[in-house]
Amino acid sequence: MFLIHIGFCIFAAVAPPIMFKGKSFIGILAAIDVRSDHALVRLFYCIGFGMFCLESVLSIWIIQQVYMYVPGSGKAAKMKRKGA
Repeated sequence: MFLIHIGFCIFAAVAPPIMFKGKSFIGILAAIDVRSDHALVRLFYCIGFGMFCLESVLSIWIIQQVYMYVPGSGKAAKMKRKGA
């Protein structure tokens, strides 16, 4: 499920106008598509893009940390024994 979350965050950061033209996530493609006379709106889109990128990077880092910690520490076997 966490990989689906990471995929969603990456999709939202890019925000391709696939299904809803003009009604998309706050992403980089939507920010580029906004007209230049709406500078404040473009700024909000860029802030949203930055936040989704930050969320994507942090999520990838967290899943890397989990997969490095759990198999090597013996915690998985301990949890199996505790669960049984």
